[in-house]
Amino acid sequence: MYRHDDNALTVMDWFCGAGGSSQGMHAVPGVRVERAANHWERAIQSHEANFPDASHYRGDIRKAPVWAWPVTDLFWASPECTNWSIAKGKQRSFEKAIQGDLLDLYAEMEAAKFKTVDEEDEDPKASQEEESRALMEEVPLYLRGVIERGGLVKAGVVENVVDVRAWAEWDRWLGELHKMGYRTRVIALNSMHADPRSVHKAPQSRDRLYVAYWHVSLGRTPDWDKWLRPRSWCPGCEAWVQAVQWFKTPGRDMGRYRAQYVYRCPNVSCRNQVLEPETLPAAVAIDWSIPGQRIGDRARPLAEKTLRRIQAGLERFSQPVPVAGEAGRAIPPLLIPVEGRDGKEPRSANDPLRTQTARNETGLAWLPFIAELRGGGSVARAVTESLATVTASGNHHGLCVPAGASEHMLIPYYGTGVARSVREPIGALTTRDRYALVRGEVDIDDVLFRMLEPREIGRAMSFADEYIVLGSKREQVRQYGNAVTPNAAEVLVCALVEAITGQELDRYSDEATLVAAA
Repeated sequence: MYRHDDNALTVMDWFCGAGGSSQGMHAVPGVRVERAANHWERAIQSHEANFPDASHYRGDIRKAPVWAWPVTDLFWASPECTNWSIAKGKQRSFEKAIQGDLLDLYAEMEAAKFKTVDEEDEDPKASQEEESRALMEEVPLYLRGVIERGGLVKAGVVENVVDVRAWAEWDRWLGELHKMGYRTRVIALNSMHADPRSVHKAPQSRDRLYVAYWHVSLGRTPDWDKWLRPRSWCPGCEAWVQAVQWFKTPGRDMGRYRAQYVYRCPNVSCRNQVLEPETLPAAVAIDWSIPGQRIGDRARPLAEKTLRRIQAGLERFSQPVPVAGEAGRAIPPLLIPVEGRDGKEPRSANDPLRTQTARNETGLAWLPFIAELRGGGSVARAVTESLATVTASGNHHGLCVPAGASEHMLIPYYGTGVARSVREPIGALTTRDRYALVRGEVDIDDVLFRMLEPREIGRAMSFADEYIVLGSKREQVRQYGNAVTPNAAEVLVCALVEAITGQELDRYSDEATLVAAA
């Protein structure tokens, strides 16, 4: 599946996890993942299952014999991000590290694990944050070691959470790459805006920081506009445009979408109007053939906080619709946070999924669905999706509704269609109209509910359906939640590969075009 010829550019993927970054890079023409490293055995097993020809190292990267590892053309690194916060406490001395005292520094960190209560730092997270920073330092240390051996990594990417930009040592760390002859681009990218060449898009809002670097000896600069400007509809220009990222604070280069930056139209004719880039809804990642359970029939009631969130979602996202002079309600499927933390709100499945963590904390709540009644590959579909092909052999579509429900209506979300009773024939179907269920009243007990499955989470993370992720459900979710979304890795490495080879890549692969057409 993931194979290229022996003349391909080689990649080493540090902190590879289950392989999201590797999947995205290996999808780039002329690129082959050759080496991968991660500390968790289950993640390495998953990576090996998908990349059996790559060499794998399991263990602490700080203790790995990286000085003896073969040099690859590209180097991707995703240092641990869970312990990053605004820098505080002791600052790590990089100068001390490059002078050969790195092992002493690690010895100090190991000794810190055995401190007594009286000896512990005032900040209990300080040692964890220090360890995360140490992993960041491994990147320039390795690159410098390669150069000292007479080799050269041509280009690469460092991925992390956006909070790492507030690190007190950031400018110095980035400067170490510059000293070695690398040019850099600090990239704020939300995964739902990464428009891939061939892998799946990510119907998930996931803000991340990427530092792309390429050596000055290449003599070329990546065409970032080609790969990073999302397609957006400009109502002022009445045209699709490639939107431009615009930070609200001048001079800023990192942050979260909407909070710190937005996208604008590149045309002055509309006064560079703020746009909303094209994204996929979370609904496309959901397997609607998996049944949910009616809330009122659950043997073990949902937590009170979860019920309040479902009710809040019903009230927030339902829209009044006039039907034959009476009032109805259109309600999309809802994504419900189930963790105990306050401040979490429900989302419509017509919007991208929230950021996936290493734990499964999202439930799906929805109303009745369309059941396809013929055999073969037929499945159930939400009423918010386009109906399957209506064939000449008969009616194979059934609407499943709760017992005792009040009158239901189907209403198109788009276009000029009119609402119809579910007792009437459905209107003409297009590839665009998506029908929503309309109800006069909604009883929360009639709502169906279940947790998202790992495979659905994988789809939201941009993983291919056939990608193998091993382990229990909890382990699979952890691997997905810790992963880089393949679509982000693909677009970044496409830009770097063009700079390395001097040859342009098609913006979209033929296969992706065929899939889109289908």
